[in-house]
Amino acid sequence: MGSYSAWAGGVSLAVLMLPTVILTAEEAMKTVPRRMKDAALGMGCTRTQMIWKIVLPTALPGILTGVILGVARVARVAGESAPLLSTALFSNYWLTSLREPTASLSILIYNFSSMPFDNQIELAWAASLILVLIVLVFNILSRALGRSRI
Repeated sequence: MGSYSAWAGGVSLAVLMLPTVILTAEEAMKTVPRRMKDAALGMGCTRTQMIWKIVLPTALPGILTGVILGVARVARVAGESAPLLSTALFSNYWLTSLREPTASLSILIYNFSSMPFDNQIELAWAASLILVLIVLVFNILSRALGRSRI
């Protein structure tokens, strides 16, 4: 991307999310019964129509579960500072432009936890709690979506 930016950080986290989403979507599409696919083809549907009208709607809950798990994984990975440090760098200020370095919770936690001031250490603990809560919410959401599939 040329320099450190929020765009670069977002792209790196999206790339980290892809394997989870792709594998879950593939498994969800494999669970569509072969009879349904054969029936659609037997009624004269093309292969593309069969995929768009039968396979994807049937596998949609599993695909959505994979997307939510991928996002939860990204939230967990956001706790690791290496991908964000090498793409989005760090800024102490609010995001003003997507083309500038931006703040991230993981680096804020790292910076504030090593400070000698009690209020900054408390802020590091608060940021850690927020990161854990984000992961928890996405995991609960994916469980609920996974159950609605049955």
